[in-house]
Amino acid sequence: MKKVLIPIDGSEFSSLAIEKGKEIAKFFGSKIILLHVRDLNFSNYPSDPSVFHDITATIENILAEGDKESAILLEESKKKFEDMFDMVETVSLKGNVASSIVDYAEENDVDLVVLGSNGLGAKGIRGALLGSVANKVIHQVTKPVLLVK
Repeated sequence: MKKVLIPIDGSEFSSLAIEKGKEIAKFFGSKIILLHVRDLNFSNYPSDPSVFHDITATIENILAEGDKESAILLEESKKKFEDMFDMVETVSLKGNVASSIVDYAEENDVDLVVLGSNGLGAKGIRGALLGSVANKVIHQVTKPVLLVK
């Protein structure tokens, strides 16, 4: 097993996936790829056209802030691999989270995807069920998936 992909989002289940992925990578001497995907789906658009006055600057600010947050999350997560720091790569992508994970796994020939069963949106009753991203990934990716709960 040469490459282990661990998609992360900062959730509790993401941290559990990091720990399990680290354990597997140590055992096999695998390279770890920490992947963070930022969903850029803006589902609610303002109805007042005056808010679009300086929309380009606003969007650029939002994207820049998101890039910073993603970089911080990836660097903080990489610190959990202090004893194998040189074996960890970080990747930040923008797009549909599940599709981006699947595409990355397929295009980069990973051997295993270690994925938390739920992400940041899992609260209350939703937390007891399989998350929508995890569900989509396990049904669409052709690579082995270890789901951590």
